[in-house]
Amino acid sequence: MKYWLILLLLVNIISCDKSNNNVIKIGHIGEFDYDIWMQIDEELKKENADLDIVFFDDYNYLNKALDNGEIDLNAFQNHIYFVNDTNANNYKFHILEKTFLAPMNIYSTSITNISQITTNSKIAIPNDGVNLSRALQVLSSAGLIKLQKFDSHFYSITNIIENNLNLEIIPIESDMIYYNMGKLDAAIINYGFISDYRGYNIVYYDDISKYSHSASNSYANLIVCREKDKSIDIYKLIASSYKKKIKEQIEENKLKGLISIY
Repeated sequence: MKYWLILLLLVNIISCDKSNNNVIKIGHIGEFDYDIWMQIDEELKKENADLDIVFFDDYNYLNKALDNGEIDLNAFQNHIYFVNDTNANNYKFHILEKTFLAPMNIYSTSITNISQITTNSKIAIPNDGVNLSRALQVLSSAGLIKLQKFDSHFYSITNIIENNLNLEIIPIESDMIYYNMGKLDAAIINYGFISDYRGYNIVYYDDISKYSHSASNSYANLIVCREKDKSIDIYKLIASSYKKKIKEQIEENKLKGLISIY
C-alpha cells in the first residue's frame, strides 16, 4: 500500500512539472525536419518549455491559425507567400528567421526524364495564386511553355502564350497532388508535401535562379510569429536554433534539394 502511495505521489509530481512547462505550439507541414524539431524540444526543456508541433494539411489555414492564437509560431511559407497572404488578410506578423530555400521540382511516377513529356500530357500544379505562379515559371524554365512577361503580378494560366505540346495543366489543391499522380504524367509539388513519400522520379530539378534574381528574398522559407510577440526570447531561440540545425543537415547532405541561407 505504501509503495502505491509513493508511486501515485511521483506521478502527480511529474504531471504537475509537465503542466507547469510553457507549451509553445508551432504550425508546420511535412515531417522532413521532424528530428530537428525534436532536438529543439529537448533544448527547450532547459527553459521549462515544451514544443508542440501542430501538423497541417492545408497551408491556406496556417496563417489564420497563427492570427487567431491557435498556434504561437508557424514554419511553412516562403517570403513571397508571406507578403501576399499578410497583405491580403491584414495580418500583423513578424519574421523571426529566414531558414532555407526549397525547390518545386517536376515529379512523375510514370516517366524518368522531362523529354518524355509529350503532346497532351497531363501536368498538375498547385492551385493557390502564389504557388501556381511559381509552378508556371518552373514549367517555363524547363522549356515546356512560354509566359507573357510582366513584373508586378502573379502568373496565371491565362498568361501562357505558347504551349506547343498542348499540355493539360491542371491546378489542384497542393496537399492532394501526390495522391493523384497515378492519373497524371507529371506534377509540380511543394517540397513539404512530397519529401516524406517514395515511388516518384524527379524529371526536372527546379532552379530558382532561372526565374528569380532575388531567390533568398522571394522564396526563403520563414519562421513567423505575431508582431506583438516578436520580442519573446524563447521564440527567437527556437528560430535561430532551427536555422543553425537545418543548415548543418543541408551541408551534410541529409536534406537533398534544400539550399542553405547564410
